[in-house]
Amino acid sequence: MKINVLGSGYMGKQICSLFVTLGYQVFIWQNSEENLDDLITIEIKKVEKAFNIKSSGTFEINRNLDKFNSNFTIETVAENISIKKNIISKLKYKQNIFSNTSSLLATDLGENINILHFMNPITVPIVELYKTKSYSKSYLDTVLNSLKKLSYDVIDVKDTTGFLVNRILFKNISYFFNLFEKEKVKVNDLKKIYKNIFNNDPIKIVNMIGLDTCLSILINLNKVDKSFYIPKCFRAAVKNNILGYKNKKIFRI
Repeated sequence: MKINVLGSGYMGKQICSLFVTLGYQVFIWQNSEENLDDLITIEIKKVEKAFNIKSSGTFEINRNLDKFNSNFTIETVAENISIKKNIISKLKYKQNIFSNTSSLLATDLGENINILHFMNPITVPIVELYKTKSYSKSYLDTVLNSLKKLSYDVIDVKDTTGFLVNRILFKNISYFFNLFEKEKVKVNDLKKIYKNIFNNDPIKIVNMIGLDTCLSILINLNKVDKSFYIPKCFRAAVKNNILGYKNKKIFRI
């Protein structure tokens, strides 16, 4: 089976690598100047190691969206509605399009758009799914069965901003930075609490996801629920191109 991945950013490379490892023929649209062959090869090795399997698929890089045929398609470009809609509008087909958006509504992207939201890193075995009628059941079943063989949990979600995972995760992250910035709680005390109570470190998580992505998600969530706090330090980090692991500029407070 053939899969199109639209976008070669942090998530695009990971999603491409996952499906190559699973044995699919993947066509990835490159929208960067990176040496994509080498970077995808590195990501494939990470997936192979994480799931203890050997890659059996292939990938092909293309810069021209006109060359993409009506395969099962996963859009992975920046978490910006204008950018996503612009890229999707350039496709020659309207069926089997799934967005990897984490904080935008499927209906805002288009009435034919489905959601297949992977976590970052891709080896977190959860994927959120929202379906319209514009997809092939046999294609989707094939993809989901492949993921389930790697012990992925597929969570059916409603078309709500943030779906489930990010509404939960970013409520947690948002409150951490609200306490730090507005109530002036010491960051080391917060980290101790979060580690012992929730077994996580919000600063590490945002470095993994990327500060630009985290900022976009919180802005989108805040539009529908003002309880999601948008940290000033996120805006400052993004302004200074401190994006976390994705560009190897680590965010610290």
